[in-house]
Order: sequence, then C-alpha cells, then structure tokens
Amino acid sequence: MAILMAYFDESGIDPREQLCVVAGFVGDVAQWTGFASDWIPAIRPRTNLHMKDIRWHNKRRYPYYVELLEKLGSIPHRYNLTPVKMELRHQDHCEILAGKVESEFTTPYQLCATGCISTVLSEVAGPKDEVLFLFDWQEGKRADDFKRLKALVYDWAKFDKRVKDIDFRRRESTVCLDPADYLAFALLYRDIDPESDRAKASAPILAGERRRGHRYSREHLALLVQNAQTEGMSPMLFEQLRKAGWGEHGPPRG
Repeated sequence: MAILMAYFDESGIDPREQLCVVAGFVGDVAQWTGFASDWIPAIRPRTNLHMKDIRWHNKRRYPYYVELLEKLGSIPHRYNLTPVKMELRHQDHCEILAGKVESEFTTPYQLCATGCISTVLSEVAGPKDEVLFLFDWQEGKRADDFKRLKALVYDWAKFDKRVKDIDFRRRESTVCLDPADYLAFALLYRDIDPESDRAKASAPILAGERRRGHRYSREHLALLVQNAQTEGMSPMLFEQLRKAGWGEHGPPRG
C-alpha cells in the first residue's frame, strides 16, 4: 500500500477562453521529496513558478524563460511522477450543458477537477493505495463549490475509500503545485496555438507518453444533461460521478 499525493492546478477557466484545463502530477512521498530537492535550487531566486507571472512579451528575456522551462520540464518526469489532465471546451459546455442543468458541480472547472480525481483512482492508484488530492487554493464561489463536492464524496456518495482527503493548498506553501501550473498552462497554449512562443517554451513539461486523462466529448456532456432531466439532481450527481469514471468502466474518452 502506498500513500499518493496528487497536486492539481487549472488554466483557461474563464469562459472567454477556448479550453478549460485541470492538470497535475501524482506520486508517493519519496517521489515528491526527490522532485523538490531538484526543483527548489532550479528555480532560485524564485520560490515558486507561476506561469502567468512570466513576462512573455519581454523579447530580451524570452531566451532565459525558454532555458529555465526546459530545465524544469524534465524534473517531474525524472522522478516518474504521473501527469494527469482533463480538458473541456467552453464552447461545448455552453452549447450542450450550460443553462440546462442547475448544479454547481457541472461548471467546466468542476467537471475537469472531478475527471482528474476519477482518472487517478481508475488509472494510477492501486486497489490498496490511499490518495490525498490537493488543488490550488480557490477563492469565492469555486472554493464553496469544491467544499460541497468534498461533502458529496464523503457524506453522501461514500464511493471510494482510497480518497484520503480532498483539500486546497496555497501555491506559496509548496513547490509541488508548480509543475501542475506549468502542465496546465502548456496544455492550454498547445491547444490555442502550438506555434506560439508560449506553447513552444512550455513544451518540455509535455514530454513523454505517460500522461493520463482525456477531454470531455460533446456526447458525454449530452449524457449528463439527459441524466439530469430524467433522474433528478441527486441521482444525477451520483450518476455523473460514476459516468465520469468513478466506477468500473474508467473515465470518459474523447
């Protein structure tokens, strides 16, 4: 039995973006300890990496950012941390689901976060493992929504005993959220324009073929609406989790 820690961050959650991404890495204590021992000296004098803080329009500094991100991108893979991601196009959400299901658990962010949890449980964690899920600290409504999701998992669904906890961490409190921020950013900008400076500079974190997770298909979103309209909200929420991967058939494909 292993205790796994899964750190996740998000990019593109604003509806004006074209894609919502929640992504991160999963590993045990030894893997994360090894990662931190390399990551911390690699980002000095910074204490954390936050991709949105990079001055992308500063052309003189761009070669420095390219070199830094190339150096950092290999570190999670060096320690065999497993990358996990879920994606959802805002246009698909708007056209198929928005306004048709009255639930705080069907926002793009919530669906992607839930998809990441289900992917870890179905594709990464073993039957006797325990998983601590740690997400980037949220403010306002998203924080309230995620607390309700946590209550659903523990107090109502009682679904999977391997879920040790679902909690938030402020990014300043740990470097283990840094590669999640890097990965989510890279996935977003690869989708927007793979030839852009941001996509090219952030590509090193995407190396390898071990990434787990998928993109919600339009068909899966239509199924969520159908469940909500025919089964009512409480049964729909449980069914939504199951069909998002919290069951024997694994996460959605698309």
